[in-house]
Amino acid sequence: MNQARDGRTRIAEAVWRTVERDGVAGASVRAVASEAGVTGGTVQYHFSTHARMLHFAMELLADRFTQRLVETPRTGEVADWTRAILLEMLPLSEDRQREFRVWLAFTTHAHTDPQLAALKESFAERLRELYQRLCEARRAAGLARDDPLPVVDLADDPGVAILQAVIDGLALQLAELSPAEASVRGPRLLDHYLSAR
Repeated sequence: MNQARDGRTRIAEAVWRTVERDGVAGASVRAVASEAGVTGGTVQYHFSTHARMLHFAMELLADRFTQRLVETPRTGEVADWTRAILLEMLPLSEDRQREFRVWLAFTTHAHTDPQLAALKESFAERLRELYQRLCEARRAAGLARDDPLPVVDLADDPGVAILQAVIDGLALQLAELSPAEASVRGPRLLDHYLSAR
């Protein structure tokens, strides 16, 4: 990693810690600089505006999440690897709970920031495509019954919408538990949902 990218990453990670502690509103250049152990001038050297700093931090968070999913093996039984990907999406550890809380703060703030809103929508579209591929793989393997509603447009696939709603709702619940409790309850609840499909 080059030095500039390393500096930007260090600041983005400081943004995450600040957002987790103080919310997006508390992530001023001064607060982030203090958290990163650098000067405000250093932050401004890497990011010409506060908005660009927030955008980069949100984008890096989305990229790291995506990278984890990409690195999850897709070999062996379809039931196993699709379950592994879905589990990877849930906040089952302290680090992933922190990541989830910061992501929620960014997405909430995105309603008032067009650049963050565009990033949020782009990431949501990538997730919808992933959910679609997971549903297709599970259906092809005979692991999911056909939905009673006809699929006219893949964007309106009820199986995909339901899976996303389950994962989103489960993630919200798990983020409120201790990591130890989330790591037990999350897989159990996901397995219950998948077995009912």
